[in-house]
Amino acid sequence: MSNDQGKTTTEGKGRQVVVSVRFPGELLDRIQAMAAVMSTTANALIREGMEAYVREQAAGSEFKQASEKYIAEAQARVATVLGTPPDGRGSRS
Repeated sequence: MSNDQGKTTTEGKGRQVVVSVRFPGELLDRIQAMAAVMSTTANALIREGMEAYVREQAAGSEFKQASEKYIAEAQARVATVLGTPPDGRGSRS
């Protein structure tokens, strides 16, 4: 684990945005204890954990199916805006 204490946002990987996330007290205690044991920050531990989670989920078949459905629905909405069928045929006024 890396220790990000003292780094500015320009030293990290691109733009960083601060978000507020609520954790149950017990989970936050566990995160902070683990960060202390690993000589890192809770922030770094959470960020690395979420990166691993997103990478794992994106590689799975469930995400592939959900993304295909999302793309099809988005294409249908755009076709509605353009007044064309989703397959792209038809006239645009």
